[in-house]
Amino acid sequence: MVLRARPGRDEDERGVVRRLSRARKAPRDAVMRARMIALSWSGLRVPSIAVELGCSQKTVRCWLHRFNRSGLQGTR
Repeated sequence: MVLRARPGRDEDERGVVRRLSRARKAPRDAVMRARMIALSWSGLRVPSIAVELGCSQKTVRCWLHRFNRSGLQGTR
């Protein structure tokens, strides 16, 4: 089964994820989590996201599951 981030609930949520994924002056962890979501939205799968961001597949899966369950609140 392929794990993907669920679509943004509304334009505000999608905008926050997009802005945060490109942020230079935000907490590094928050930027990484937003990038995971954005890369998933762009069609990349977990192994590719992990390679792109230099983290483990387990980490990507954890944060995608949390986002799918709780939205942006789950990524904090």
